[in-house]
Amino acid sequence: MNITGHRCVLRDWTAGDVGVYREWLRPEHDWHDTNGPYFGRPTAVEADRAAARAREMLFAPPTPRTMLVICRPGDDRLIGMVNWYWECRETDWRRIGIGLYDASVRGQGIGTEALRLWTQYLFDTTDALRLDLSTYSGNPAMCRAAEAAGFVLEARLRAARRWSGGVHDAMIYAAHRDTWDGSRATSG
Repeated sequence: MNITGHRCVLRDWTAGDVGVYREWLRPEHDWHDTNGPYFGRPTAVEADRAAARAREMLFAPPTPRTMLVICRPGDDRLIGMVNWYWECRETDWRRIGIGLYDASVRGQGIGTEALRLWTQYLFDTTDALRLDLSTYSGNPAMCRAAEAAGFVLEARLRAARRWSGGVHDAMIYAAHRDTWDGSRATSG
């Protein structure tokens, strides 16, 4: 599978991606500073488990896909990942996530476009009524990307997280099938 935009490509995992992904999971990388840092950096065992889940995508990728690699057009190198998971399967509540690991590609609209492409793909391949993502006010880049992608802030849980010497709000953004503008998926 390959979903191509102007700034990024979402694609299936390859054997070469697994080791690169495992390397990005190492605790010294700066993307951990804003991507749910309050959950802690992955231990070696946790990183190995995450890499094993990625490796499973090589042999039997599910439909719809649960994780895709983000790379740049013309450059097949893994720079991030999108995923989705059940927040509550019984009520059909799906949550999506994104991580841009390579600091040199942040701030270029790649995360926004990846969110748009991923959301469109999931609305096209599932019967989900809504997709949401969760972040915190200490990650303003993620908040901007969600809004630019067309997500709406539905919940701001004030003072929900004490972290890194401050107090931050929990933020939940959502896209709804009935108001999603799929034509924006690859627009600027």
